[in-house]
Amino acid sequence: GTQAVLLQPLAMAVGDEIAEGASHRSWPVWKNRDRAPIPGVGVESLSEDSSSESSSSSSSPKKRRKLQEDGENPSDTQKKEPTRKWRLKFRVLERLKTELTPPLAHQLFEAPRRRKGFILVPSLLNSQEIESLHALWTHPSVEEIKDRKKSLEYRHVAYRMELALRAHGQELYRKLIDTMAWADALLWQRLPKSKVAYPEVEYIVYDARVGVPGSIEAHVDNHSAVTIVILLSDTSEFQGGINCFESPDAGDYPPRMVQLQRGDCVLFRGEKLRHWIT
Repeated sequence: GTQAVLLQPLAMAVGDEIAEGASHRSWPVWKNRDRAPIPGVGVESLSEDSSSESSSSSSSPKKRRKLQEDGENPSDTQKKEPTRKWRLKFRVLERLKTELTPPLAHQLFEAPRRRKGFILVPSLLNSQEIESLHALWTHPSVEEIKDRKKSLEYRHVAYRMELALRAHGQELYRKLIDTMAWADALLWQRLPKSKVAYPEVEYIVYDARVGVPGSIEAHVDNHSAVTIVILLSDTSEFQGGINCFESPDAGDYPPRMVQLQRGDCVLFRGEKLRHWIT
């Protein structure tokens, strides 16, 4: 199955939008490199994000000796210059000045502590919106994520696509962002504490065709004020895929489990509520 995850809320910005549902062949070709302009996204919605393309830091003398013993050139592993990229920015307080429209239906899973509660929204996305997300995943700017902690046990492949979604699916982007802001206002009231936030969208693929079931162990989403998980595949196409959340109370209580249908979503405090997927 495939899931799209928005980690960290939330932004609304000005920019020209390419019509929803347009063929991906009509999209401008661009990549997030050297702070080059991104079609449809104004600079007021962007913040500079510098990151190194090399996972290794400056080598210690001991490490350099080991590399030389192995026949490698230590200079090849030196830390590279940071790549100057854009990071999507959302002005939280500006968006909260206007009314947020609730979804047509929702189910609230309450808990003694609000941070352990979560919200299920059935049929948030329709088939056309889901197909738009699948298509946007093919945009040249979408790249595989390789920043998972080594201590985290998971079997899936994830891709970052918030800039492509913001640039070429602006209406859908707004719908997801507004749903997250609405959920926060209903249950957690975390967002008003921040002037800005930095949305991250992950397109996650759990592929068991290689013979190994996809999964992710219990974890929290670091620095994620609000997380939304949306199922993009039909449940007839896979087994498992159940969203699990820790018990709402202390004690020996079973976890809460939610089976999404295609287009359904679940929203929760990603940085506070432990969750996993079977």
